[in-house]
Amino acid sequence: MMLLNSEILFKYGALQKTFEPGEFIFHEGDSAKYYYQIHHGKVKMFTTNDDGKLFTQGVFVDGESFGEPPLLIQERYPASAQAINRSTIYKMASSSFFQLLDDHPDLKHNLLLLMAARCYNKSITSRDLMNQKTDHRILSFLKEFKRKRGNPSVRILIPFTRQEIADFTGLRVETVIRTLRSMCDLGLVEIRERKLFY
Repeated sequence: MMLLNSEILFKYGALQKTFEPGEFIFHEGDSAKYYYQIHHGKVKMFTTNDDGKLFTQGVFVDGESFGEPPLLIQERYPASAQAINRSTIYKMASSSFFQLLDDHPDLKHNLLLLMAARCYNKSITSRDLMNQKTDHRILSFLKEFKRKRGNPSVRILIPFTRQEIADFTGLRVETVIRTLRSMCDLGLVEIRERKLFY
């Protein structure tokens, strides 16, 4: 869901910046000072635990914004954001973003709906991750991805590596590979030329 079009972004002083694959947009613990929206590319937000295990909080693509909750409450980022591929991102100072929201109550309403949807989805994801069954964790992740893409009736390509699925679900990559093979045998997913379809 795109919150702001380029015309209004530029009107309120947004700049475009290009990030190379692997480059960080911000780090966990940084102060939230900017509104970010992807013009073109893909960004992941993630945390790491004390053992260095990565847990992906979300992946954001063209037109999507990220990192708003800490910005809105003027806190530090609880996760890091990193470009997955070459990504061009709009970046707007927090003072300009707050002024924009004050000037446009309809956009403030849209932001409220977006934040509510993200909170709801985070609650569902947390519930599903508490389930110890690996196949349930993976299926929940695949269902949520497919729901966001609006294609519930046809099988779609899942554009994530086995490692990325492991990072999303808190599982080991070996477990994901083994579970996906079993799910394929049961007809729950398809694997064609090493590509995953659900």
